[in-house]
Amino acid sequence: MTPSELKAYLDSLIRKNLHISTMIWGAPGIGKSSIVGQLTKEHGIDFVDVRLSQLAPTDLRGLPVAEDGISKWYPPEFLPRSGEGILFLDELNMAPPAMQGVAQQLILDRRVGSYIVPHGWFVWAAGNRKEDRAAVFDMPAQLANMFLHLEVQPDFDSFKAFALKTGVHEQIIAFLSFRSTLLHKLDPQQPAWPYSPFLGNGK
Repeated sequence: MTPSELKAYLDSLIRKNLHISTMIWGAPGIGKSSIVGQLTKEHGIDFVDVRLSQLAPTDLRGLPVAEDGISKWYPPEFLPRSGEGILFLDELNMAPPAMQGVAQQLILDRRVGSYIVPHGWFVWAAGNRKEDRAAVFDMPAQLANMFLHLEVQPDFDSFKAFALKTGVHEQIIAFLSFRSTLLHKLDPQQPAWPYSPFLGNGK
């Protein structure tokens, strides 16, 4: 689907209050994370972005603390405890298998250790594919089966609508209208490439 279609679909999940664990796939820099962030602002809900690849299992599960001879898990402060919002597990498949295993309980049971995801929170995730030259791990089948999977592709019409709305310079829009294949082009011979500013990447 296009970025515009992705945003409309995710918006529908929020409006209909459908708490379906959702995994968004796509190349780097096409607006996956930014779309989710925009939706939280438009709906006036909170946004917690968790990068599992930067955490150890105990960072998510919490630390064991002895109380009356029993170990209790104290959850991390960054996990939401009230209100409504989106708990976004960005770059999920960049996390090693052990970390994905801990996230599995969070995604399936909406809890990990003693922590329980509040009722008003959605649990969504995003990741890149191997063909995007991303340093990713295979997602375990049992984890993949817990998600609704959505794949997004670069799309000039989606970019143009965003560019006109946010005041992107008209010469950029004109150039990409003429050379739309350059909106997002991965060159395997180059270490980096231009990012699309679609939906507020800030690049």
